[in-house]
Amino acid sequence: MLEIKELSKSYGQVKALIDFSYVMEKGIYGILGTNGAGKSTLLNIITDNTVRDHGEILYDGEETRKLGKKFRRRVGYLPQQQGFYPQFTAREFLTYMGRLKGIGGKVIQEEVARRLEMVGLLEHADKKIGGYSGGMRQRVLLAQALLGEPDLIILDEPTAGLDPKERIRMRNFISAMGRDHTVLLATHVVSDIECIAREVLILNKGRLVRSGTPEVLIQEIEGLVKECYCTPEEMEQYQEQYGMGNIYQRQDGQVLRLVGENLPETFQSVPGNVNLEDVFLLYAN
Repeated sequence: MLEIKELSKSYGQVKALIDFSYVMEKGIYGILGTNGAGKSTLLNIITDNTVRDHGEILYDGEETRKLGKKFRRRVGYLPQQQGFYPQFTAREFLTYMGRLKGIGGKVIQEEVARRLEMVGLLEHADKKIGGYSGGMRQRVLLAQALLGEPDLIILDEPTAGLDPKERIRMRNFISAMGRDHTVLLATHVVSDIECIAREVLILNKGRLVRSGTPEVLIQEIEGLVKECYCTPEEMEQYQEQYGMGNIYQRQDGQVLRLVGENLPETFQSVPGNVNLEDVFLLYAN
């Protein structure tokens, strides 16, 4: 179990994370937020890549700073920025990362082969990473995050830059991991987590503004989502007055979908048709 208590971090006058608290067990926790909301700051503090200003992080009841290497060995981390030695093959890269994690002897080769097979790259294991596609590189990073049987897996924008097919493939890999691990997945793409997350946490300007299961979050705002067929000029006017909305192209015209209270009377409710993106628009605006 990962328990976070009143975690905060500032960079000069900028408050990147403000009194963040949460308890996480097995399952996938989707951390949603726009760029600059505090997602990466939170993950970097948990993985000990950034020093917190104050707050506690407890892993099975023990402070992670005291656990040190013992905690870091239980963590698998896929960072937002890809960092590779392009002249390495995938097998060489994973072997290198495995040894840094303390995996040695004959075990490392078996572990590397198993993880490459898991992400569908075993047949490309001896090709140089510099020649891989973006999706293949992300899968290599996912494979290294799984080395050493970590209990806690932390993924920062794991589908960034992927085409739709690779995005679905990555999402399926992550979904399978959630059965046996605690997975923290930070993203600004709602579709990455809407069908796989046990709970969703929405960050806005460093604060946790809403959290819960997708079902509960959707149910809570059902009466706040409305839509209307509009001209492009009307859409611009409505969004200036009522905030950002979603635009959909339908067979008989364009629809503007708004989320909030006191919306125009011309807009109609959409019972049974609310989704997690509507929740995100409400709390991240």
